[in-house]
Amino acid sequence: MRRPAFGLAALVMALAAASAAPAQVTAVPDQGALSQGTVQMPFVTLDEARLFSGSRYGQALLAELETEQKALATENREIEAELARREKDLTERRPSLSAEDFRALANAFNTEVEDHRNAQKSKERAIYQRHDEARLRFRDVANQVLAQVMQERGALAIIAEEAIVLGFREIDITDAAIARMDDLVGDGSSLPRPESGPPAQPASP
Repeated sequence: MRRPAFGLAALVMALAAASAAPAQVTAVPDQGALSQGTVQMPFVTLDEARLFSGSRYGQALLAELETEQKALATENREIEAELARREKDLTERRPSLSAEDFRALANAFNTEVEDHRNAQKSKERAIYQRHDEARLRFRDVANQVLAQVMQERGALAIIAEEAIVLGFREIDITDAAIARMDDLVGDGSSLPRPESGPPAQPASP
């Protein structure tokens, strides 16, 4: 299915097509007619951020991100606590060790700390990469839903809500898109999940 066009480029193309057609005088619809859903508009507006945060699918993705972030934060605290305990133990052992032995142990400990830090940063990057990929999948699904809403309303293009200086509230399709998303997609649990390798094992200090 062809994705609906967004933004200024779509607006310019639509206006160019309109200017090429024979000129017609069209009455401006009154707000009452719009509220009854009897008038089709060539352009509609959308709040993409609200579509994501307001739909069950988007909320499920946000909840998944928050869960992964909390799990990683808990793991970080546990690792930090264990490393702090081991550092204290090494410090207490220092008087009984030769300078060479202590230096070797300290260097090995510092290397291990750096390895843990890099491993946890990699996990954090992986979380945000998965979330970015999930946002792209959300957009693919949303575009299919938006195409349906556009066709039903006879719209030529969707314009970002923030780009509108003045307009009827009824041309905004965000609420309708959220309702349609919830009806067709729900929380997204029935959608195919991308294939991925086994989850990374927590680092053990």
